[in-house]
Amino acid sequence: MRRSFGYSIPRAALALSVAGAFAFAGPTTKSHAQTAQKAPPAKGARLPPLEQMRAQINENVVTIVSGNPNGGYLGIAYDIAAVTDDGDNLRVLPVVGKGAAQNVRDILFLRGIDMGLVNTVTLSHFKEDPVLGPHVTRNMVYITRLFEDELHILVRPEIKTLKDLEGKAVNFSDAGSGAQLAAQRMFAAHGMKVTEVNMGQGDAIERMKRNEVYATICTCLKPLRPYATVPKELGFRLLPLAYEGHFLEDYLPAEFTHADYPNLIPEGEKVEGVAVPTLLMAFNWPGDHGRYQRLGRFVDAFFTKFPEIQKPPRHPRWKNVNLAATIEGWTRFPPAQEWIDRVAAGRPAPTMTGGATQPAGGTNSAMSEALFKEFMEWRRKRGNN
Repeated sequence: MRRSFGYSIPRAALALSVAGAFAFAGPTTKSHAQTAQKAPPAKGARLPPLEQMRAQINENVVTIVSGNPNGGYLGIAYDIAAVTDDGDNLRVLPVVGKGAAQNVRDILFLRGIDMGLVNTVTLSHFKEDPVLGPHVTRNMVYITRLFEDELHILVRPEIKTLKDLEGKAVNFSDAGSGAQLAAQRMFAAHGMKVTEVNMGQGDAIERMKRNEVYATICTCLKPLRPYATVPKELGFRLLPLAYEGHFLEDYLPAEFTHADYPNLIPEGEKVEGVAVPTLLMAFNWPGDHGRYQRLGRFVDAFFTKFPEIQKPPRHPRWKNVNLAATIEGWTRFPPAQEWIDRVAAGRPAPTMTGGATQPAGGTNSAMSEALFKEFMEWRRKRGNN
C-alpha cells in the first residue's frame, strides 16, 4: 500500500564522525537505554569547577547521525543544528554517518546517538527483518517527516535502460547507506544481477569516466553537487524510472529538470523518477529518562524556530516540509505530538523545562495537519510584515 508521506557542507560540520557501530548480537544484547552513560549527579551536589563545566556542557547536548558529504543528509543535519543550537542551553551536534541503513543501527545501539535521518525504504526493510524488526518498531519513534529524496541513477552514454546494466559494475553508494539498500531492492525486484561496488559518488563518477563503472546510484536530495558538476561533454545522463511496480509501496513520483541538472538534462526536457520520504527518527526513551528530556527540549526549539529554517541560506526544500505530517504505522515522539496538538488546538506550545510532557488528547491527524499548515502560513506571513 502506498504510504502518505547536496549541497555544499560547511567544514565545521565535517569535523564530527563516528568510527563505527555496535553489531547486534541477538536477544541478549543490552538495549540502548541499558548501555547509556550514568545519570548526572543529583541536584545540589557540589562538584569541582572542571566537573561543573563538564556537567553543564553535557547536560543539553543532542546528536543527529546523518550521512557523508557526498549526499544530502549531512546538510540537513547542519541546517537543523544551525537554527536550533543555543550554546550551553541546547547544543545540537551533526554526526557524519554512513546513511539510512546504518543510521537505524546507530540509533538503536550506538552510545551517544539521539536521533538520525532514515528513509521509508530502510524502515520497511528493517521491519521485515526477523531479528531486528521487533526492536525497530518498539524502540524507534519519529519526530517529523522531512524531505523526499530523489532516487538518482547516473549512467554512461551507452546505457539506455535499466536492463542495459545487467552484469555490469554499478555503484550502490557507501555500504550501509539507504542508497545501497534501495539499489539492492530495485534490482532484485527486476530480477537483475549486477556487480555491486561501494564508494562515494565523486569516486564513482571518476571510475565511470574510465569505463570501470557504468552507473552510480544515490537516494539524495536534488540537486546533488557531484552530479551537477559532471561535464556535459561526457554524455552522462539520468536514467528515467516509472512510478510503478515495487516503487508504489515506499516511494512517491518525482522528476528531474534542466534547472536541477543543466549538464545532464537538455533545456525544456524532464526525466521521470521516484523519491523516498526521509524522517527524523529517535530512540524511544522512557519518559523519565534524561535523554528523553533533552530530546523534548530539542523538539521545542526545532518546532518553535522552524520558520527560521525555511529562510535563506538554508536549503529551499525546507519550505515544503510540514512538521505535522503523519507516518503510517509509526509512533511520533510524544513531546513532538504534544507540541503539534497544542498548536493545532490554538493553545500555547509546550516547553520542556523539567518533567516529561504527556501525550496530548486525540486530535484527528488530518485535522491536525491542516490546522498546523494554516498556523505556519499565518506565522510566516506575520514574520514578513
